[in-house]
Amino acid sequence: MQGTAGEGVTWSSKAAFILAAIGSAVGLGNLWRFPYVAGESGGGAFVLFYILCVVLIGLPVLVAELFIGRRGGMSAVGSVVKIAKAEGRSPFWALQSWLGMIGAFIILTFYSVIAGWVMAYVVTIGGDLIGAVMRDGLGGLAAGAFAGQTDEQVRAKLLELLNDPTRMIIYHGLFMILTVAIVARGVQGGIEKAVTILMPAFFVLLLVLFAYAIATGDRAQGIDFLLGVRIGDTTLEDGTVRRGLLHGIQDGSVISAALGQAFFSIGLGSALMATYGAYMRSDQDLPRSARLIAIADTGVGIIAGLAIFPIVFAMGLAAGAGPTLMFQTLPLAFHGMPGGGVFGVMFFLLAFFAAITSSIALLETSTKWVDEQSKSDNRWKSAGIIGLVIFAIGVLNALSQVPAVGPNGEDQANFWNVWQPAGHIPLFEGMVLLDFLSATTDIILPMSGFVAAIFAGWIVSTSTAREAIGFKSEAWFKRWRFLVRYVCTTGIFIVIFYSTIWAPFIAPNFTG
Repeated sequence: MQGTAGEGVTWSSKAAFILAAIGSAVGLGNLWRFPYVAGESGGGAFVLFYILCVVLIGLPVLVAELFIGRRGGMSAVGSVVKIAKAEGRSPFWALQSWLGMIGAFIILTFYSVIAGWVMAYVVTIGGDLIGAVMRDGLGGLAAGAFAGQTDEQVRAKLLELLNDPTRMIIYHGLFMILTVAIVARGVQGGIEKAVTILMPAFFVLLLVLFAYAIATGDRAQGIDFLLGVRIGDTTLEDGTVRRGLLHGIQDGSVISAALGQAFFSIGLGSALMATYGAYMRSDQDLPRSARLIAIADTGVGIIAGLAIFPIVFAMGLAAGAGPTLMFQTLPLAFHGMPGGGVFGVMFFLLAFFAAITSSIALLETSTKWVDEQSKSDNRWKSAGIIGLVIFAIGVLNALSQVPAVGPNGEDQANFWNVWQPAGHIPLFEGMVLLDFLSATTDIILPMSGFVAAIFAGWIVSTSTAREAIGFKSEAWFKRWRFLVRYVCTTGIFIVIFYSTIWAPFIAPNFTG
């Protein structure tokens, strides 16, 4: 069977689908968001709460999106329309997939920019490492990352990158070219070949870094930060208050964070799973596949935390989140440790593998839909045009990250780094384009997941759902049906209400 994405194409094996689906779910957020949120929100207590959310909300919605894709066998939008018509329902239920597909498109416009930063660090640290080996022989492998530079110079690497828009745009472009090239080659010829190489390499690198961190890092503090159970607030020696689970539950932040993380981490609401599900073979155990995806995604987040924070704490650095953790704190840690050059390259390669496997899934969602509309099956044309548009928007996102004031105090203001698309709205106050688009997808994806849960639980008939999913017992089907109808819709509504109404508009009135 050819590797194009036309009608009737499937993954060549069950393992290929699992690797592709895990690759689409595991991304940069597993490395920089989940470990920190868990550590700062109750540690092990939060992790248990998060796992509960995965079981009760993440898994049922994941099953729903996979069965919609496999049942429809088309793009995420096409599958919902096909199923809705077969059920005698309105094709407007495809709103769910439209939201997801648009969300995936928007995400890739800024995700590729950040992935470009990752590529820049691979090249920079790798170049320094090669230079050290050429200068000192194999002894150069023992050098820390950015050997010969000061901590302040290492900390300034990210700012240097942000102050160089041309460099950001070049790496962003290279990343998009690679993404387009993989997707354009089709399911078996491109996506499948990529993930069957990249995902095993990802897990090997992750386990090597984990073993190194546990063996040489401050594993006691790292494990306590991530998995130590904290019900109440804890005051550290430096006076920092690390909140416990009760604090977060009282103000609603932990509930929202756990539900949101369970939802976003698996890649729900973005049409990824429905798109990949369309290529599933009919004999593949769908519920079991969903469990494997959820377990792998959760496991990566936990292992990543145990690989990152012992290294960070061993160097006497403070835990951070987001770009600060990845592009400043960790480079500082690798700078100060023996062999940091080698392990620094390994970490950023790991991050690159996570980014590229997610990005090809994000691009595939819209590419498959365009293929259906054009009926030409010209994957290079479809992926290329979409990729070009994403690249163009990504250029604007990159420009929005250039500091308005340069390193020497010079004025670097441009339209894009001062423009706040919706700055008059509290939810988006102070956000330039990239941050605004990121915050927008945080709203779009839960809305898509909410509609998906309603569609799968209430619109699709019981007989169709039972047949499409293939639970091995009626009892498990009834449990899924109850969860997706009541628990998932309620939980996702809580996330939407908290993040879009309560936190930005109502909560400030209570705190003054």
